[in-house]
Amino acid sequence: MHTATPIITEEKFRAYEAVRKSGITNMFDLRVVCDLSGLSRVEALAIMKNYRTLIEQYPYIRKP
Repeated sequence: MHTATPIITEEKFRAYEAVRKSGITNMFDLRVVCDLSGLSRVEALAIMKNYRTLIEQYPYIRKP
């Protein structure tokens, strides 16, 4: 069975980026990333898989 890729909204990408920028955890520790960001495991994995596309879609989020 194939699970559909979740839609990653600006809000979800902002939550992921907030955790990444904080430096609190290794971003491959999905349990902690999900706990801190409020994202589901599927959403966090989708962001990781599509990161380059998302930074192009939301370039103003990643700016320092």
